[in-house]
Amino acid sequence: MRHKFLLTLLMCISLIFMPGCWDQNLLKNISLVLTSAIDQGEDDNAKFSITYRKVQQSQSMEQGNTGSYLTTVLTTEAPTLRKARSNFSRIVDQKIDMSKMRVMLIGDEFAQTQILPYLDMFYRDPKSPLLANLAVVQGGSCVELINQLLKEKLIVSDYLNNLITTAARSSQVAPKNIQSIRSKMLQTGEDFTLPLLHYDQEKKLTSVKGVALFDNEKKKGELYGQDAILLTVMDEKMGKYANFTKKVRSDMKSKENNYITIQVTDSKRDINIINPDHRNLTFSLEYEFTTSVLEYPKDNLDTDKKIEMLNKRLSAILTKEAEKVVAVLQEANSDVLSLGRKYRVKHYDEYMKMNWVTEYPNVKIIPKVKVNITQTGIIS
Repeated sequence: MRHKFLLTLLMCISLIFMPGCWDQNLLKNISLVLTSAIDQGEDDNAKFSITYRKVQQSQSMEQGNTGSYLTTVLTTEAPTLRKARSNFSRIVDQKIDMSKMRVMLIGDEFAQTQILPYLDMFYRDPKSPLLANLAVVQGGSCVELINQLLKEKLIVSDYLNNLITTAARSSQVAPKNIQSIRSKMLQTGEDFTLPLLHYDQEKKLTSVKGVALFDNEKKKGELYGQDAILLTVMDEKMGKYANFTKKVRSDMKSKENNYITIQVTDSKRDINIINPDHRNLTFSLEYEFTTSVLEYPKDNLDTDKKIEMLNKRLSAILTKEAEKVVAVLQEANSDVLSLGRKYRVKHYDEYMKMNWVTEYPNVKIIPKVKVNITQTGIIS
């Protein structure tokens, strides 16, 4: 009994010296930034923009009501993001908090410069929103896009985040965040893509157009539509599915009968270095797509022979398009498939004899796609 009494007394005394919540960050004292953007400014400055929800104070709030919120857009020009944040702090009546930021937009012109220095602040602050989605904007500035979404009374961060997530599900893009691109910007032999959004200034519409190709920390090219989907699958970043509509014949009077739509449900990749000599380096990229038929108006898939014929035609078509995708990657000097890293790991001595950054566009890369139709629909 005595031991239990001493233990209880000790626990009660220790509670007196226990600290309370010392790092609280009350929502009523901060302005949450959920979306930010970077456009090209003037005089070598960047134009930074943020959206934050501002509480509309009213006498009713004193009686326990929540009040209303107004989404506000602020823009400033500064040489660094930290300086821009200081500029914003002189305008906003509360502390700016970017820890919950969900989306960061980068203007197309600005993306063609070095973006790493402008992201440096996020990599040093322990409360940084490292999981915020990144996207490049074409057709207009990021601020114009944000203002249009606000005019439509949309929650900007929710809309953009859902737009990117939905596109990723169908393999149109491979989402990237602030954290995931840092290592790729610092390493040679490994590059990345970012979702490419297009803002139509005439129609006032925002759409997912494809992917932006980066060489180290600069945007050097882009892929659109089904080429972007094919790259996502080739990079093993496929979402839930990937759809392709291809012309497999040209002899039918009804044009729609010449086309087929397939859905890739699974893919396998095998990368081999055929010739490791740095003077004649050759890669082979072999892919096997497991697919199902979503639409084929001609509708005569009732024999294995006809299905095999379609397999061969689709394999030839997708192989040719894979060659086109590889050519675009090499032209942009964007090693999205991380071939340089694989070469460095397997043949380090040969790798050190070459300059991968300058010689990657001349490397011989041979892609081959094999299509296997496993499902033809419930009516076949």
